[in-house]
Amino acid sequence: MQQRINNTLGRMMITGDEKSWDYGFLESLQEQLTKRGSLSPRQEEILQQVEGRWSDEALKHRASWVDDWDKEKEEKFWIALQYYHKTGYYGNIVYKYLTTAGCRCAGAPSEKEYNKLVLNKYAAGVIRNLQAEPKFPVGGTAVFRTGARTNRGKPCVILKHGNTEHVTSHAKGAKPVQVLPIGSAEPYWTEERWLKKAKKRK
Repeated sequence: MQQRINNTLGRMMITGDEKSWDYGFLESLQEQLTKRGSLSPRQEEILQQVEGRWSDEALKHRASWVDDWDKEKEEKFWIALQYYHKTGYYGNIVYKYLTTAGCRCAGAPSEKEYNKLVLNKYAAGVIRNLQAEPKFPVGGTAVFRTGARTNRGKPCVILKHGNTEHVTSHAKGAKPVQVLPIGSAEPYWTEERWLKKAKKRK
């Protein structure tokens, strides 16, 4: 039993995963074996699951995931990192790949980390909005919809499109955009879903 645990811990050390849950769990099993000499049936079941995650086949899949890491995955992961750095969720993943100042640390995440951070409905919505083509070009005009929180029905000029810093919602159409309402001297941030195209003058 100790040999099985040591072999799996060795694999984790080679890949630099000493901070993973699996590593901590196996260390706790080592302590229990030293004190009591045996594991519970449930602990043995979880040990088998951990061994499966660190098998030769699993490690080959991990290596393939890293080799297949590309610009598209990095862009989506970067948006998700910035979004959750702002909201405070998933800190165990975020601060593994971001410094406290928000700079990207080197290295690709595991497939599990990527899926957890990028594929949930909140991050997926934010990524969809930020990567979508702008509906309103910079320098063009738009009109606030009647459902907008302020300036309902008023025209405005599009000043610039935002990034993750300006995101306030994952809802469809919540792409951030800075506008200047006609007749106002103060620009502010809103979302594309609150705007509609201005009617062309005849």
